[in-house]
Amino acid sequence: MKVLISGGKGLLAGNILPFLGERFDLAVYDIDEWDITSASRGKELMELHRPDVVLNLAAVTDVDGCEDRADLAQKVNAQGAGTVAGLCAAAAARLVHMSTDYVFDGTKGSPYREDDEPGPASVYGRTKLAGERMVFERLPGAAVVRAQWLYGKGGKSFVDTITELGRQHGRVRVVDDQRGSPTWARDLAEPIISIIEKGLSGIYHVSNSGSCTWFEFAKAIFSILNMDIEVSPISSGELGRKAIRPAFSVFDLTKLKGATGIRMRDWMDALREYLATGG
Repeated sequence: MKVLISGGKGLLAGNILPFLGERFDLAVYDIDEWDITSASRGKELMELHRPDVVLNLAAVTDVDGCEDRADLAQKVNAQGAGTVAGLCAAAAARLVHMSTDYVFDGTKGSPYREDDEPGPASVYGRTKLAGERMVFERLPGAAVVRAQWLYGKGGKSFVDTITELGRQHGRVRVVDDQRGSPTWARDLAEPIISIIEKGLSGIYHVSNSGSCTWFEFAKAIFSILNMDIEVSPISSGELGRKAIRPAFSVFDLTKLKGATGIRMRDWMDALREYLATGG
């Protein structure tokens, strides 16, 4: 099976491509070779590779930056996703499109199901939700994978950033009023492979299981690494970021397990392996 992939140099791609490459014939492109907002370039690549499936990993993911560059976020996250879906429809190819927990406002207080009503509170979340809707408008049989709190080798992520800050300063201040599920990006490989191989459609929530706050996440990282770092909890307001983050965005993983048989491991187990192996 041939899979055409956009966003091929991002954190997620770097962590899952080695596993996808064992199962599929991959054609991988990043922004410098495939701007997903360009229908003409997309058509060239579809005709060149004639993929069975397109995996769209391309997105503007700088959550705070999106607040200042809303036009770019809309162009890539929404219109670009729609463009890719239209190309897939024209070529009779399937599409797996990546999305985010930021489509929710975080006020539910219990794990979010795929059919829960979205309510994004940031430009990033709104443009990603718009992208989901454009995808399904143009290709109703597409699959959308929502992920959250990703970390992994080869990209900017909380684990590496907080570890470096701890080493430099001996103390860190971390938000304690946002709860989610830290997810090793590598652990998305198996669900994405299964969704592709089974030809699934619709929305799927994918993350490691269990939950914590960013403060608890930082404490766990330093504990596993045996680093004596002072970790102080602060509020989101004290941090003062431009974009509003969901206060609670834990996923209900029932649908994923029912469709694929995959039981996502606990975030602590994934974190221990990541830190022990270096990713």
